[in-house]
Amino acid sequence: MKTLKEHQDEWYKINAPLGKQLGYPECCIKEFCAQPPELLKQMKAPSKIDIRRYKAACIDGIFTGFVPCAFHAKEITTGKITLSSLITNRDTELIGFPLYGK
Repeated sequence: MKTLKEHQDEWYKINAPLGKQLGYPECCIKEFCAQPPELLKQMKAPSKIDIRRYKAACIDGIFTGFVPCAFHAKEITTGKITLSSLITNRDTELIGFPLYGK
């Protein structure tokens, strides 16, 4: 049976390359990968931080797929930054962010 750390490392290995290609900050990638599906399945309910991260991941009420870290989620939900402003060095072969409505 795998440990949580092994699940996290595996989830990071799978998701980090795509997150970097999409232009997501490393801190957001790491925090996303710290919650692999195996951990989420064990949670009874999302935490207040998880709820804030989800709300920050939405633009005009639509989920973008980019879940920011807790720090950036707070910055977004308090109006200091936007989710889109976090996207840098995005692969130019990809369509713009957010992916919907373009």
